[in-house]
Amino acid sequence: MAVITLTSDWNKQDYYAGMLKGRIVRMIPEAILVDISHDIQPFHSLQGAFVLRHALTEFPEGTIHVFLVNQGYSGDVNPVVCKYHGQYILSWNDPVLGLLFDEDPEFCLNITPDVFARIELKNTDTRDKNGFSPSFPEMALFPNIIKWLIDSSDEEFEGIESSPIRQSPWQPVIQGGAITGRVIYIDSYKNAISNISRSLFDSIQLDRSFEILVKSNHYKIDQLSLSYRDEEPGELIALFNSVGFLEIAIVQGQVGELLSLEPGSTIKIKFYDQTK
Repeated sequence: MAVITLTSDWNKQDYYAGMLKGRIVRMIPEAILVDISHDIQPFHSLQGAFVLRHALTEFPEGTIHVFLVNQGYSGDVNPVVCKYHGQYILSWNDPVLGLLFDEDPEFCLNITPDVFARIELKNTDTRDKNGFSPSFPEMALFPNIIKWLIDSSDEEFEGIESSPIRQSPWQPVIQGGAITGRVIYIDSYKNAISNISRSLFDSIQLDRSFEILVKSNHYKIDQLSLSYRDEEPGELIALFNSVGFLEIAIVQGQVGELLSLEPGSTIKIKFYDQTK
């Protein structure tokens, strides 16, 4: 059976996800559909990538993850299929896709119009009779690509030349003994999660003392907490969360609102060779 997940900013009260799921089930009756989230903030592909990244590891090989945030159709942006650890990610070619991967995907195939024409020919019995709608291109394109992925043998993917994913500007920068990262996600408790991983922090810290600077030099944290219970209510803390990323929080408070943090806000870590 094919496991297919959906992550979108389409909002559960609207009909878009229902239409797409109906088309997929009509074409692939044995499909198991899993909604990861349809509550991503509109056009907020960074938030969607963060949510999908941390769901990927729990799904079996062969799962097809359909990422439908910040939808849009233009002549220079095509769908892309990336194979990563035996799973497939189907999306528009968005720079945030790079945040899903800790290492290079096995391949990324850019679904250009000529590639899609070959895919569609293989699905002649289930072709979209309603044609292509620029206002909802996913309905015509994505179910056909999903069916092609399910019906294709491993041999068909051998030797595929990987297409580059457009570079993401949302990667931490290491320069002059410091890490400059950004907030990439504000969770429902208004905690601010950055793109600085524990492994990156450890590789640069090397037992040196440090300061974490939030909102430029306005707020400083010079130690890591293990959990929210370590500190008093109202205290500004930093910790590496359950998925291994640096999180800024206020104990029993909402740091995102109180410090006006949002995706894109800068988090900087300075390291010192001697005790400050």
